[in-house]
Amino acid sequence: MLPALLVLLALISLQFVVRKNWTLGLPAFLIVLLTIVGPILWALFISFTSYGVYQERPLFAGFDNYLKILEDSGFKLSLKLTALWSFLRTSLEISLSFLLALKLRKSSRTGRLALLLLALGWFVPSFITVSGWRAFIQGYGGYSLLNIVLGTGVDLTLNPAQAFLATLLVSVWLSIPFSTMIIVGMLGRVSGELDDMMRLDGAGDFASATLLLGEIRHLMVPYALFQLARATKEFTSVFLLSGNGPLLPEGFTPQTLVGSTSFAGVVLFRKFAAVKDYGLLSAYAVFAGGFAILWILGAVFSRNSVPKRHRQILFLSAVAHLFLGAYTGWSFWFLVPVTAYSLLPFTIPRHRRFFRLTVGALIIYEIIMNVVKISLEGVSGIVPASFLSFPLILLSMRYRFPSIDFTLSRWLKSSLLILSLLPTVFLVAYILLLSFSVEGEIIPSLNALTAANYPRVIGDGLLNTIFNTLKTALWCFAIILGTIIPLAYLFATKKGFLAKATSSLVLLGSLYTGMHTLLPLYFIFRGIGLTDSFFGVALVVTVQSAPLALLVLGGFFASVPRELREISRLDGLSGTGYLWRILFPLSLPVVGGVLTYVLVSCWSSFTLPLIMLNRSEMMPFSLKVFSYAGEIRSYYTSWNLFAAASVIGTVPLLLLFRIARSMIYSPGLGDRGVGYD
Repeated sequence: MLPALLVLLALISLQFVVRKNWTLGLPAFLIVLLTIVGPILWALFISFTSYGVYQERPLFAGFDNYLKILEDSGFKLSLKLTALWSFLRTSLEISLSFLLALKLRKSSRTGRLALLLLALGWFVPSFITVSGWRAFIQGYGGYSLLNIVLGTGVDLTLNPAQAFLATLLVSVWLSIPFSTMIIVGMLGRVSGELDDMMRLDGAGDFASATLLLGEIRHLMVPYALFQLARATKEFTSVFLLSGNGPLLPEGFTPQTLVGSTSFAGVVLFRKFAAVKDYGLLSAYAVFAGGFAILWILGAVFSRNSVPKRHRQILFLSAVAHLFLGAYTGWSFWFLVPVTAYSLLPFTIPRHRRFFRLTVGALIIYEIIMNVVKISLEGVSGIVPASFLSFPLILLSMRYRFPSIDFTLSRWLKSSLLILSLLPTVFLVAYILLLSFSVEGEIIPSLNALTAANYPRVIGDGLLNTIFNTLKTALWCFAIILGTIIPLAYLFATKKGFLAKATSSLVLLGSLYTGMHTLLPLYFIFRGIGLTDSFFGVALVVTVQSAPLALLVLGGFFASVPRELREISRLDGLSGTGYLWRILFPLSLPVVGGVLTYVLVSCWSSFTLPLIMLNRSEMMPFSLKVFSYAGEIRSYYTSWNLFAAASVIGTVPLLLLFRIARSMIYSPGLGDRGVGYD
């Protein structure tokens, strides 16, 4: 750890010695190289080698590792499930969030209360909320509040469909608050004159929603596709709720056992724990990264203008069908989309009507193809490329549908709003009651409540884990101040190639990074002594928080009048002096908001410490809470202790909630998303 820390300190100090603008971006560039670029290059290099646990150095193996992946039918099935699940999750998330945002876009007492409850659902760490839902749905081996109250037999360890559906619904519930607030911010940019025009024309709810969607479509479409790209990397909610899911009949393969929720991130994590061939692991990471890149490129291309956008997405769809079809199993069905998507771009813009009709027919063909193949082959019949090309083309083409209009009654809209907020209220109340229950009880009895769980978890070292999390947060604060704030200044002033390249890597890296980059990052950190280190975890958390910090701080720095810089230049201040002596004091409220967000990110971080920290004395709060809940098939689950620890650890976050609300509603989030654990 010490060499890496000394290098970073030297680069930070350089800006005060040399006092040139380019030195302001060097520390952030080093961190980006280490945490984003380094893992990609390391995995790419090691994937062509044979590098086992007991080998001192890697030996060149050519394409042997990739040939093994081509024979892994279980991993192919996992990618198919990932594509389907990501599409369903994002479709539900964006649709429901848009409907909620329409209801909450106008300021009112009810709207502010609803936004507060939504923000609370996003603010509480996912490792608490997801485990809380597992306690409600699964309980102790199927003995749960859900099954007792409704008389059902839901068991996430036995029924593949139930595990898939439960994971999907909980993940959608987790993502709705953030997306709703983002879309509310987008709708806030719509001119009030449009509302007046709709009111005068007597537009109903459906017509109003269509008009408002048209106004923010240029923001909504890229955001939806960015969320689709992120969904392909989902790990935490799936791992905590259902693990791998019940084994599928098709999932019993020699290389990889696949359950109904064995998505790419979960499969990579299991292989990381079991496979001792680093070369093979790196090949899996590279392959999963290539899979994610297809979705990321789709999101990036959606921001371009016509006809460039149409050409890019059609070529990307053809490549996706060719690449994924060749890997998961080629079929004559794929010949039509590959050929058509490759040739259609050449008809733009001369044959617009033919082009749009043909593309529409291809979308219908893809739907029929998937329905037929899934009905005949089951899960193995999923065509993963279709779940990229279908939403990408449909949203990019922006077809106009027949105009219909209707209006829902006020009581029905209010009822739907209440129903959307009830899960958050219920879950918080259930966890609170569960914290006063006795061991082995899944239905808290009001006549037998006990506070004994709280001293038990405190005596079990819970406060030490909270202090460990605070130590990581302090390192994050120091790194943010020394690296990201100078980069945000360069980002705002748009000075220098280094700053532009670093900023682009930070913003796009938040989309690309996931389990496939964390595994190579672990080996890099182990080689330079950053595993089992709060500083190492803080480096990655800082990079994950950097997109928001760049957008918010960069926006503030750009809003400062340029005349202030001219005056400081007359006083002999360099760019470094202007940043730290003028801009930094002015931006303290904004910096405070950023640091609050970083603290919440540290508190919510689960995947990073799960991989990077192995020493029990360094256990953070998230892993301590996880130790009480365990994985879904564990025999040492104590829901009462889990709930008590969750309540204690959430109190500090609630104290910061009021400060963080200004960050949650930041309009800077409207154009780009943020990578968070």
